[in-house]
Amino acid sequence: MKTRYYAWLTAILLVPGLLGWTAPVMAGISTSKHNLSATGTGTFKATSETQLCVFCHAPHNTNPAVPLWNHKLSAEIYTPYSSKTLAAAAPGQPNGASKLCLTCHDGTVALGGVQNMPFGQQTAGTISGLEMFLTGVANLGTDLRNDHPVSFTYDATLAAANLELVSPALLTGKIKPDGSGLMQCTSCHDAHSDANPKFMHVGYTDGAGFGSPMCLSCHNKQYWNTVPNNSHRNSIAQWNGTGTNPYHIAGQNLALNANSTPKSNGCESCHKPHSGAGPRQILKQDGESAVCLACHNGSVASATKNIDAAMNRPYVHPSKTISGKHNPKRQLDGKVREDVVDIGLGSRHAECSDCHNPHAASPGVSPSMPAVTNNLTSNVLKGVWGVQPVWPGPWGQVTQYNVVNDTQYQHEICLKCHSYYAFGATPPPDPYGIIAGGVNTDQAQEFNPNNASYHPVAAVGKNDFKMTVGGVVYDYKSSLIGGMTPTSTFTCVECHSNADLAGTGPKGPHGSDVWPLLWAPYTGSTGVNGTEGDLCFKCHKASVYGGPGGSSWTWQETGFSGLGGGGGGGGGGGGGSMRNLHYRHIELRQMPCQACHSGVPHGWKRRAFLIYGTGTPDLAPYNSHSKYPINGSSVYGIPSALNVDAIQSGNWARNDCHGTGTGVGSC
Repeated sequence: MKTRYYAWLTAILLVPGLLGWTAPVMAGISTSKHNLSATGTGTFKATSETQLCVFCHAPHNTNPAVPLWNHKLSAEIYTPYSSKTLAAAAPGQPNGASKLCLTCHDGTVALGGVQNMPFGQQTAGTISGLEMFLTGVANLGTDLRNDHPVSFTYDATLAAANLELVSPALLTGKIKPDGSGLMQCTSCHDAHSDANPKFMHVGYTDGAGFGSPMCLSCHNKQYWNTVPNNSHRNSIAQWNGTGTNPYHIAGQNLALNANSTPKSNGCESCHKPHSGAGPRQILKQDGESAVCLACHNGSVASATKNIDAAMNRPYVHPSKTISGKHNPKRQLDGKVREDVVDIGLGSRHAECSDCHNPHAASPGVSPSMPAVTNNLTSNVLKGVWGVQPVWPGPWGQVTQYNVVNDTQYQHEICLKCHSYYAFGATPPPDPYGIIAGGVNTDQAQEFNPNNASYHPVAAVGKNDFKMTVGGVVYDYKSSLIGGMTPTSTFTCVECHSNADLAGTGPKGPHGSDVWPLLWAPYTGSTGVNGTEGDLCFKCHKASVYGGPGGSSWTWQETGFSGLGGGGGGGGGGGGGSMRNLHYRHIELRQMPCQACHSGVPHGWKRRAFLIYGTGTPDLAPYNSHSKYPINGSSVYGIPSALNVDAIQSGNWARNDCHGTGTGVGSC
């Protein structure tokens, strides 16, 4: 008996040498949760067994796995991680060290289940006291779709296919593929030491207090370390204590302090590398928008960033209701974006990550009024893909687009959904049932710089705000306000933004009390007395168009000037006095803007957005049917017989609109 005992003891003593174990390693195990012996301090421990290594290793008669594996192997078939953004070959069944880890961590094998019971018992069994299965957050289950992928090849080919991965040749530290070039559980975890939280190879914060140095060993996320003032990387905002901490989950986050910040949490502010809330991007909440709104609901972010409140308004980009529908895909060029198929009518969505790149966003405000200078993307939209139309002739359908991986102009982001690029020749229905005709319009067609008129979103406008009357040139650019000039460009969100534009709420088209996501109304009443707070008068001086302080005689302020008058008589009726015809139509007739101008003021096939209302009327929704009958006549609006493009600014006459037999009465 002594001979057998000493042979067994000798074998046990040899194992550490064979496996390269040292006294510090053994000491590390003894104080960790992986010490399942009776001397352990964790939740799970044996009744009387005092050996440390026997739960995983044995010197003889082991499972056909290295290193000298003793724990019972799981017979489960796993559902591996999969994602359309994954550049690696789709992972198959876990193998190597990962399969060994899962013998406990899939929750299907008793913690004490071994191939050889202790002290030379060459039989399988279960060590007393460890008959239970692993429970809690450490139980990964057999569905691994919500866990970081394992057992996949990490080589130079993979790094070349995904430029946000570090070349394996540079992974010379503890974090690296195994000897077969596969990323395994042991690439991140050291089962023999919990000197770092969660048995990680490295600490969770670097010397400067930034989280996730381990993640960044492999993931060289574009923009994360290079964008100045990166909002999510640098934020030291703390949870305000209401509700549930959105980015720190007790017992799961590696930054163990519950008062941690996004800076110290790093990647784990949003991601959960094990048992994420949903598949694909291993996120803490199910769906990208849900992740964003967990902080941008006032619990962490300031009032100016409380996007959730904006999305509770009547008209919204519907991110909250369709969270999880964003479905990115790695393209042939290695970039991640959605195909036209993904954003087509069958799966339309507008989630946060369609417009914002969380790894690149930095502080910035859009809209920029009152100081409009350009139509560039703001810092909060940095790193987002979009499309730039190949513009055809005037008022032509735009069918060709160039993909832009890092947009320079804001409209490139908007047009990837609000144009032919997304929906082809079949525009989607208006979700609120307000648009006459029932469907949205193609905004690439409307903002085409080759059109006769357009608001200056894609290019500088065509109106130079000058007119020639009697050989004298008059400049009426003073009719523009809010920093606007004839050569200004601006972004879509100068009009489409939250209603509290001048308040403390967030900017941008998240939600509004005004359809369609406008900061102020543009309706069939805009322009009449009392509507000076409506949308148009953010840029156009209200007094020029009939508001307080205006006059029919300040004709030099508007291009819609000419010979007006009353009492019949064409041309210069009433003495032929020059008048501000905008002011006259509004003050005398209370005619709104849409009596003559497009109900969709993005762009139009005629100058100045002018719409034909009689003869052969233009179709809805451009002709919004907000026409005003003149002196009780049933015939109203600009007649289609009139060539409005031929009339020069400052040279309008009464007979232009009222002398064609389609309208009667004085102008």
